Amino acid sequence: MTTRSTPLPGTRLLEVVANDEVARGVHALVLRRPDAVPAAPDSGTFLNLLPVLPAARGGASVLRRPISIADSSDDGRDLTVILRIVGQGTAALCGLPVGSQVDSLGPLGRGFDLDVVAPGGSALLIGGGVGVPPLYLLARRLVERGVTVQLRLGFRDAADVFWADRFAALGQVLISTDDGSAGSRGTVADLESVPGAAEFAPDAVYSCGPLPMLRYVQSAFSPIAATQLSLEERMACGVGACYACVVPDAADPAHQHRICWDGPVFTAEEVVL
Repeated sequence: MTTRSTPLPGTRLLEVVANDEVARGVHALVLRRPDAVPAAPDSGTFLNLLPVLPAARGGASVLRRPISIADSSDDGRDLTVILRIVGQGTAALCGLPVGSQVDSLGPLGRGFDLDVVAPGGSALLIGGGVGVPPLYLLARRLVERGVTVQLRLGFRDAADVFWADRFAALGQVLISTDDGSAGSRGTVADLESVPGAAEFAPDAVYSCGPLPMLRYVQSAFSPIAATQLSLEERMACGVGACYACVVPDAADPAHQHRICWDGPVFTAEEVVL
């Protein structure tokens, strides 16, 4: 597979230094930036990556793929993204060999606000499917601040579960799968009844995943704790210019938030899901 030899204006080429399949059809790519950066990225921000398609499809993609940052080296040069193969674009990205380059824009967007929970407090992190990856860097940042975290992670089945050991090193992990092949049978909402969940009283709740799950989190937790939601949506430009990804503003029915520019992280009170 070939990649662009020069970046587009405003973008940069990142080197693929690792590419591992961490679950069925799910890859973790470590991408290295070419030079020193002023600071490591905020948790919840994303890269807008341009895949290179097979020659039969013209060899180039029109749209980038927004992929959340799952982890970062301490100096911010190496960024890990985790993505599932769902089409030609993500297949092209997951097929990038070590040593190749990928055209990247970012980090972009507004990430999670860690200041809503004080050191010594507790935070509940709820994720589903490919909404799980950004919660890893978030959990790392919270633990570094002295916050106790509990993670409730939902997957389709055991073959979809990834990084369970890494999450477990940061806090208590409760897993649900649709068929019960790993953890508890059901969705993350069903985890409320498992041992350890009811006793955990969070000061803040953070979530990323499919819309039904975010609606559950918004309804169940925003009345009792500071709640932030990272919205998954198809994006085009990634910088708020095209208005392809919008969500209604809870304070003004005539206004729409741009998910890529105003988010992807919003407080539960900011958006109508």
